[in-house]
Amino acid sequence: MVNVRLIVDANGGVTAARALEDESDADFVAPALAAVKTWRFAPAIENGKSVACCLDTAVLFSPAVGQEKKSSIPPESQIFRPAPRTPAKPKSAPAGDYPSVLLDRKLAGAVRFHCVVNAEGKLLATRIIAASHSDFVLTALDALQRLEFIPGMLGDLPVTSEVDGVVSFDSIVGKPEEVFEANSITAPDGTPATVTPEPRVVSDPVWPLDLLLKGEGGSASVEFTVSENGLVHNVHVHEATQPEFGRALVAALESWAFSRPMESGRGVSVPLMKRAEFTAIPLDAAADSDPLARLVLALRHGEIGGAKGLDEKLTSLYRVSPNYPAALMADGAPAGRAEIEFIIDRTGRARLPRIVSASRDEFGWSAATAVAQWVFKPPHRGGAPVDVRVKIPFEFAAPPS
Repeated sequence: MVNVRLIVDANGGVTAARALEDESDADFVAPALAAVKTWRFAPAIENGKSVACCLDTAVLFSPAVGQEKKSSIPPESQIFRPAPRTPAKPKSAPAGDYPSVLLDRKLAGAVRFHCVVNAEGKLLATRIIAASHSDFVLTALDALQRLEFIPGMLGDLPVTSEVDGVVSFDSIVGKPEEVFEANSITAPDGTPATVTPEPRVVSDPVWPLDLLLKGEGGSASVEFTVSENGLVHNVHVHEATQPEFGRALVAALESWAFSRPMESGRGVSVPLMKRAEFTAIPLDAAADSDPLARLVLALRHGEIGGAKGLDEKLTSLYRVSPNYPAALMADGAPAGRAEIEFIIDRTGRARLPRIVSASRDEFGWSAATAVAQWVFKPPHRGGAPVDVRVKIPFEFAAPPS
């Protein structure tokens, strides 16, 4: 008996064969390989097309077999098994460049991805599954484009395969108390918190667009509780210079998640407070001062149009769904809707969401907070990168009781 692994091409011919070392009789290897190389197969079919495949089989020898007439068709008794499959894997651990916009906040970053790698080890398509902060997404995508992969294998045959992994950002992560200070998180009375769970999922409050365009800034602070499992609840406004700033910050905090708060070796629930500053962009700000200022000035002058005439259809690379607003649970969790207008800038980031309409304010702020985290393939028109304005509706279903 000789255990053989053979590659069958898309036409059904055997292009390669070798004896597997385990339990193969050395004296019969050469005639076994000579026999299988003459065999012909009906080709394997994948997605309606003929493809190559790799099979394992055992070639048996006996006096009766030796007397049989040679044939290009494998014996009916021959049993074939698909060769073991191994997925593609990166040649090195994926790590991204820490985003400059987050340097002062000292947050740990992680982006979970799913990608397709072809038989040459080239990245074909990438989808971001989750991110600890949306500003890590573009740098994670850039890191994945630079990454080299070992292709997946079906036995001895390189094949297209799918990979799940994580791009990590931890080069400047601060100590827990430093992270809290850098992100304006304190105890409810404004003093440093004594229990400091690590922020694991972070989103920023949406800038109320009408106030932003008028050049009006302000601030808000909200109180909230991190439960023993790290989830955020009991979010409410402590103070706000404008009601919109408070609503935006509440919606943002309801999407946060932390590591489990621990005190003296046991899980605890921790009350905290977060403050946010909404720094105004002056009406005479320079267009190149920062990306947000550039977009605000363009909006003030009506210079950002719709998506008509783009070189290709808008393609999302990362999207998160809105949270059902916690404040509406007490109202019997009604269904609702919202419509959000936003800008996809020339880098692909969703920016400056505006609540066009909402059946309840809370639905509008929740939808706007989700949209502000989205990332698209950068839009182009006539080969040049452009900013475009788009509008999208949301439907909120009452969550299960």
